[in-house]
Amino acid sequence: MQPNQGVVLSMERNLALRCVSAADLKAFLSKVGNNQAIRDRIHAATGVDDILTIAQSHGFSLSKPAVLRAHGEALSQADDAQLQRVNTWGDALIHCFGVADSD
Repeated sequence: MQPNQGVVLSMERNLALRCVSAADLKAFLSKVGNNQAIRDRIHAATGVDDILTIAQSHGFSLSKPAVLRAHGEALSQADDAQLQRVNTWGDALIHCFGVADSD
């Protein structure tokens, strides 16, 4: 193995995992947007681990980093009025994932 080859392989693997997780996240969010029962479970979530469990129970394999990155990105782009409506972790996730009942 050449110097840095291990680092490159590790980076490629991480990128591939992110892409898979991001694709699963997008598919899961689409399902959440069309399913009130799942939205209700997400509203009741107390943390990201609950979200991962909900996703897994519906056949999606999400990574904690992918969910947290998407969450952070969406929060950073939200305006003050949107952030004022966030009362729980579940509310924040619903808002961040763009599947709120109403904005």
